[in-house]
Amino acid sequence: MSDLLKYDVWRTRYYQGATFAGDFEMPVIKGTDRVPERLIRFSEAKSEKTDDKGAWVVPYEHDVKLECMWSNAFKYMDNLLEHPGIVSWDFSMYRNMPFSLQQWNCFRGRLIGSLYERMGGECIPNIRPTDERSLLYALDGIPTECTVAMGSVGNLRDRNDRAVFERYVGEVVKRLRPANIIVYGDAPDDVFHRANEDGVPVWSYATKTQEAHDAAGKVA
Repeated sequence: MSDLLKYDVWRTRYYQGATFAGDFEMPVIKGTDRVPERLIRFSEAKSEKTDDKGAWVVPYEHDVKLECMWSNAFKYMDNLLEHPGIVSWDFSMYRNMPFSLQQWNCFRGRLIGSLYERMGGECIPNIRPTDERSLLYALDGIPTECTVAMGSVGNLRDRNDRAVFERYVGEVVKRLRPANIIVYGDAPDDVFHRANEDGVPVWSYATKTQEAHDAAGKVA
């Protein structure tokens, strides 16, 4: 079997038992209404020196640190399943990307989350704000009234970025009626006002950079 894996370029072993939803057949994530106590990035969870088995594993870092999970997800599953859960993978989806590439990266991230669930773990679906076109599929396969995750790092830098993020928050609240929204990074009121208005709890988690700045400030 191991000799055949190098020919499985479509990662067909990730699809066994998966279900799909919507016109673009996005992988279904069953989801949870739980709220993590704390988060740890995937690259840190891989190291015994920095791992925290009580933290949910999140994928909010550069694609170069995430791609290994797509290449061989089963290599990392035992460790990931020792954590309370994960946020589904966050491969880049830039607004200037071709539509098909955005869709593919969304699909891959959701499939990893679905696979984790099928192996017995709990997954919070990640939603990556991008352009208007991705709203055709970006919320497919995500259950209503569950916890959803969003990463705001680098996505609130200018007026256009904030407007896109705000639009997605509004669509998430309207279409998914989430139990909670967890945010890796800042969650400013002017961007998350629709969630606040509808009584959806928004939980913001400090990034590693913010934690380092806070620690430096306390030392100073």
